[in-house]
Amino acid sequence: MSSNRAVGAWIAYVWMTTWAGLAIHPYQSIKRMVLGDRVLLPVTLSPTLFLLALFVVGRVGSHFFNLYGITRELVAFVLGSTLIGLLLWQGLLLALIYRFFRVK
Repeated sequence: MSSNRAVGAWIAYVWMTTWAGLAIHPYQSIKRMVLGDRVLLPVTLSPTLFLLALFVVGRVGSHFFNLYGITRELVAFVLGSTLIGLLLWQGLLLALIYRFFRVK
């Protein structure tokens, strides 16, 4: 059982450090992934997973919370800006992947 935890902790560590690399210097991280460590390439699809989770949380939350007035507007602003940001981030990552695959 501890072996599974160790593997899970290692995977989480690699995933989080790759995310940090993508956030700090996406150009270098994508270049390294496409030209070298291809096993890390699925990490670039994480914004899509976050979008899916955002939609699920929104649908579930709509059944539990009834918001009115300014609160509803604030929640819509936060969710909308998160959606736009994640879409743009995913677009940037896919454009970089396309660029490096084309160069390769």
